[in-house]
Amino acid sequence: MKQKKKSNVKINIAEINQKVFQEFKQSLKHIVFDETLTLYILRPIAFIFVKMIYRTNITPNQVSLMTIITGVISGFLYTRGTHTYFIIAGGLHFFCLVLDCVDGMIARLKNSGTPVGRIVDGFADYSVGVAVFIGYGIGLANAGYQVPFGINVSHWTLLAISAVSWIFHSMIVDYYRVEFMAHGLGMIKSTWEAKKHYREELRNIKHEKGRIMDKVLIALYLGYSHLQLFKLEKQELYDREIYYQKNKILIFLWFWIGPTAQAFFMIISAILFKPIIFFGYIIVIANIWMVALWIIQARVNKKILIKN
Repeated sequence: MKQKKKSNVKINIAEINQKVFQEFKQSLKHIVFDETLTLYILRPIAFIFVKMIYRTNITPNQVSLMTIITGVISGFLYTRGTHTYFIIAGGLHFFCLVLDCVDGMIARLKNSGTPVGRIVDGFADYSVGVAVFIGYGIGLANAGYQVPFGINVSHWTLLAISAVSWIFHSMIVDYYRVEFMAHGLGMIKSTWEAKKHYREELRNIKHEKGRIMDKVLIALYLGYSHLQLFKLEKQELYDREIYYQKNKILIFLWFWIGPTAQAFFMIISAILFKPIIFFGYIIVIANIWMVALWIIQARVNKKILIKN
């Protein structure tokens, strides 16, 4: 009898584990949407919070707002300039990355995602980035940080170069990720098509009363996509299977200079109180990586582009 009960308990645990795993899979984007660090570190942690708030009335956009608030607090703590505060700020910065996963996972489980929700999520990312960058810089100033190895520049100069690099890396990684999902997998609109869609959406709501936030966010997205497509005069066409085969390795290589990878290096440098780790990665290593991949990517896509 006891053996039968133990067997039933094992079956029940196995069934529960299977159900939880299926829910976790359902909450994920396609694997190509996520950077490697996001998929294997942030998503499992985020799912714990998803289970905690899934049955509440908390919406994905409210989680995005929580992300912004946490990021601002993290930035403020960075300004204090001590090793202890840098550790705490780095921890909160990491929590921001987790929260940034939670909103989308809830939206997918509840099937409540919206185009505007995607823009809100992007706005939260940039808000957190601005807050932690400014706080990081002020904190280094308050700590009296001197750039090592005889490098005769201020940390503000390195931080400015890092910020520009971060934005450019994030934009190009996001662009090629979207293009891979569109041209290689046919799962979403390409950047070109998405820009056209949001233009039409903005035109449709332009004269509606209210919806000011929607209008502002869509306008910001159109500006962002314009920067990504600044030299693209017409829509690019590819054979889906060929595009997938030629780009499946490249897209994963791009992820190592994506926003999550960059944030991880900033957090590690904060916890260790060694900013040179972050500056060296983002200014030197990531930029060399970007240029090399960009050259390879352009050559690959040029060879498989369908003339139209």
